Amino acid sequence: MSSQDKKVRDAWKISLSCVNSSTGDTIPFYFRGGGFVCISASLAAIASLPYKTFFSSFSRQFVFHAYIGGFSLANRNSVKRPLKNGEKNKFPWKQAFLSVGSTPGLALIGTLPQYVIESKKSLNTPGHFFSKFMASAFFGVLCACNVFAVRNWERDNGIKVMHSTGEVIGMSQVAGKKAVRETALSRGILFGVPMIISETTVYLINRRRVLPQPSMFLRVFLVYFFCWLILPISFSWTPQLREIKRNELEPDLVSSTKETTFFFYRGV
Repeated sequence: MSSQDKKVRDAWKISLSCVNSSTGDTIPFYFRGGGFVCISASLAAIASLPYKTFFSSFSRQFVFHAYIGGFSLANRNSVKRPLKNGEKNKFPWKQAFLSVGSTPGLALIGTLPQYVIESKKSLNTPGHFFSKFMASAFFGVLCACNVFAVRNWERDNGIKVMHSTGEVIGMSQVAGKKAVRETALSRGILFGVPMIISETTVYLINRRRVLPQPSMFLRVFLVYFFCWLILPISFSWTPQLREIKRNELEPDLVSSTKETTFFFYRGV
């Protein structure tokens, strides 16, 4: 392969990471793969800091959910469909309210468990660890809810479904629900598992008194490290181009073709 061909191939690979393959929009650099790894892991680590005041904890949660919500929006599916005669584009007020309102709502819900746990003041007991463990798992659930809220429009309006040749046959709500559900599960695993592992590790270290005193920096480092470790697995456990069988789709959508397997873009 010549050096010119190699440059063209490298430029093509870079362009794929810069453009949303479904909408065709350019993805801001801070919402691309490399930027997401650094920023999301840092914000998750900051969100895991010990509770001090309600406002400080809420602010950390707010910034985190605002960022991953923006990432989901930038890497969403296209929901544009052909307009019928006389039909006009309507502003998606429901989706706008869900996207904007989900960030403070999820931040508030995520802060409440920390407030309740810290008010008990029962450090390094099994009951305290169980509460922190459940709060860590709940953090992953909230991350999944973030995806459901931001990409709810795909569930309501459907997403494009294609032949094996790449020809779009129509919009499917079934495929939209499947794409959002799989992405939400991926996001919940990405941030929930590092929180659970780091919380368990810190508890065991404190119980065995390996360190002279509990260190918040250890928890922050572990969350950051495991986010980096799990993120490639979270992104690659299901391919972006997903298959869906004929019997799973709406009958009116597949009535014009005899193919048995179709494809849709899952999003990130």
